[in-house]
Amino acid sequence: MTIICSGSLAFDRLADYSGVFGDLVIAEKLPLLNICFLVDNVERAHGGTAGNIAYNLVLLGEKPLIAAAVGDDPDGRDYLERLRGWGLSTDHVRLVSEAATAGAYIASDSAANQLLFFNPGAMTAETDFVPSRLDGPAEGHLAIVSPGGFADMKRLCPLYREAGVRFIFDPGQQIPAFTGPELLSMLDGASLLATNEYELDLFLQRTGLAFADLYQYCSAVLTTLGADGSRLATPRSTQHIMPAPAAGLKNPTGAGDAYRAGLLAGLAHGEDLLSSCRLGSTVASFCVEASGTQNHSFTPGEVLARHFRTFRETPSFLG
Repeated sequence: MTIICSGSLAFDRLADYSGVFGDLVIAEKLPLLNICFLVDNVERAHGGTAGNIAYNLVLLGEKPLIAAAVGDDPDGRDYLERLRGWGLSTDHVRLVSEAATAGAYIASDSAANQLLFFNPGAMTAETDFVPSRLDGPAEGHLAIVSPGGFADMKRLCPLYREAGVRFIFDPGQQIPAFTGPELLSMLDGASLLATNEYELDLFLQRTGLAFADLYQYCSAVLTTLGADGSRLATPRSTQHIMPAPAAGLKNPTGAGDAYRAGLLAGLAHGEDLLSSCRLGSTVASFCVEASGTQNHSFTPGEVLARHFRTFRETPSFLG
């Protein structure tokens, strides 16, 4: 099965704040917000949603296809070599001339809250990837449309739907960039809507829907809850998924993308949706143990052992 990851390829600048952001916010002064947070341990790291998901999939033994864009600059060429070093094709990674590779500036506080500023750069360029050109039947492929270029997000969702390819819609921080009708058009036909809790509230606000109305457009809703785990909701039931215990919390950045990689790997190998979400929780637990979205490591055997200790089940393709 081909797993297709569309989204961003970016470089992250990560910083830690020893306090809690909210402690310096004066509610009455929000219209005049002007705050300086003194941060520590600023690091440059490979990131971006498509890159992060692909990295974790590679650790799980998968060879995903990436549809994304980078700038024709040192950062972009660096990223292309990194992907090739993983044994992945870069045929659908567009190199955009006279554009900078996307960059994120992320600060995390002691309560795992985050502030993020993002320069899209080359990410806004449309790729040439077309699902209909994939080899084999549509049911042999699985895709995720994660936060990336606006044009590709709007273009790929209906193309997957028309081609009969199962896809997860993961709009993330790009939700404010779209109108309500645009978001619903992209969600229509998705197997799953994946967001965190804040993004879910924003999605509902933007579209004007009640939560139950989401099932008119997708089959299930996954909401990640940070340290509280995640929640999988379908028209029939709602399941809370506990977080898999990590060896220590270093930085939460990238945990959501790691979760999505575990979810995709499980679904690609025939696991049911709940078990695949549990696998996502396990993979995410390795990510938070390191600073940087692609600086952690694990073997499938290590994932299997931690997953079984947490959930008392064995994913067939890892066992």
